[in-house]
Amino acid sequence: MGLTTFPIDCNVWNAFHVNKIVWRWCNLVNIHDIAAMSGVSKSTVSRVINNKKHVSAEIRAKVQAAIEQTGYHANGNAVKLSSGKNFTLGVTLPYNNACYDDLINSILYHTKERGYQVLLLPTYYEEDTEQAYYALLEQKMIDGLILTSRSGNNLDWEDLKKKGRIVSAEKIAAGGLSMIYPDRKRVYEDLFSRLRQAGNTNVVFTVKRGPRLSTSAKDKIDSFEKYYGAAVLGRDYYTEIEGYKDGAKWATATFENKTVPEVIYANGDDTAAGIISGLNKLGFVHKTDYQIIGEGNAAYSELLAFSTIDFLPAEIGKDVVDFILSEEKRITISKNPVIIWR
Repeated sequence: MGLTTFPIDCNVWNAFHVNKIVWRWCNLVNIHDIAAMSGVSKSTVSRVINNKKHVSAEIRAKVQAAIEQTGYHANGNAVKLSSGKNFTLGVTLPYNNACYDDLINSILYHTKERGYQVLLLPTYYEEDTEQAYYALLEQKMIDGLILTSRSGNNLDWEDLKKKGRIVSAEKIAAGGLSMIYPDRKRVYEDLFSRLRQAGNTNVVFTVKRGPRLSTSAKDKIDSFEKYYGAAVLGRDYYTEIEGYKDGAKWATATFENKTVPEVIYANGDDTAAGIISGLNKLGFVHKTDYQIIGEGNAAYSELLAFSTIDFLPAEIGKDVVDFILSEEKRITISKNPVIIWR
């Protein structure tokens, strides 16, 4: 069978006015054609395509009309090659958990507003997996990397910085890496100080990972010990607890045969809600028999009326995106979390 020819000459200017289906069939439309149809420069067409500023509403409308008429689609690979960018940011996170929702949602929104997309990189706290993601940055497969929680602080941060633009949304103890993070230790000390001043002598708290693996857990223990003395695992704090089911299971198992403490500080509002549910089954009533404090300022805390700590994830999400897409070399900003008493 011979090749069927199309009766319209795609190279003549009159072809600009035919139906956009014809243009798609011809497959010859490029940015030069859109510029000629609109009576503007290629750079102006590029600014419209990439939703950049400094284009009048009238010109933008002309370019958009030409794009719509022809069904033109920008060649993504060509755009990336010409700019030297992938327009993609990597975000490492341990796993899908409610405590990261607000931070991730903020990062997603603000990257989209800047014309970028996000590659979510779950690590499950596996060092080899984290290293593989750092290699994506070095290989220029992503334009920048945002870190959340990590497996540890035993990396060569100076070497990591050489791989590309990187920023942490959590505090890193050493290495001089750019960070925009909540000052967890400050708010932990504030919380335990207030509880002590209020006369609470029996306080326990939960964490996911122990102090050897988690800077946050270590800071929480250090802050507790400043006001309550040595923190003993299994008496003053409990590990491997995260989420509603863990909280409920831990509460029923731990307090089935003993009195509930005055205050339970849970590592997450979903964990706190689970603890309340578990203790309800044992006959303990929140705000009558004990007080619970969560983390995250999630809907759970408002619905069940318990106190919580807002670590400002939405604000931090915006700031890490702004930094990583800027020309700024390095930044260190600590945010002051807020205790919300209910």
